[in-house]
Amino acid sequence: MSQDLDQLNFNPANIAWQAFGTYTGFSYHLLNVDAETRVIDLLFNFEANQKCFYHRHHQPSSALVLHGEQHIWEPQDDGSERHEIRPTGHFAIAQGVETHIEGAGPDGCIVYQNIRARDDLVYSILNDDLSTRVDVSIHAFMTSYLQQAA
Repeated sequence: MSQDLDQLNFNPANIAWQAFGTYTGFSYHLLNVDAETRVIDLLFNFEANQKCFYHRHHQPSSALVLHGEQHIWEPQDDGSERHEIRPTGHFAIAQGVETHIEGAGPDGCIVYQNIRARDDLVYSILNDDLSTRVDVSIHAFMTSYLQQAA
């Protein structure tokens, strides 16, 4: 069975997107957070040609591009960045630590992500020099999930 994902009954206007602090150009929606099993399901919504900040994933995750193009910029040892473009329908699995910036192409981008954490540290927000600015735990996700549901 083959069906274009953009033709499914998925309407992002019906989702209560949450701002990510003072950052602009992208938002998120938590679908599920289970602190006991350390499973997180969420959606990211990137505006056209926008991107987030450097961050480091510490846990295994998978992602499915539901709409548009997801752009990934990964820092390289020589100071350059590797740029990957993932089209609608692209599915990716990460087994562990990954450092990158994510963003969207000209049509924006919506991505579903599943995280299956082995411990409490889920990801880190990084400074431009890739040093850690803030660590984000499963408990921070649970707090946001409960606030979103209120």
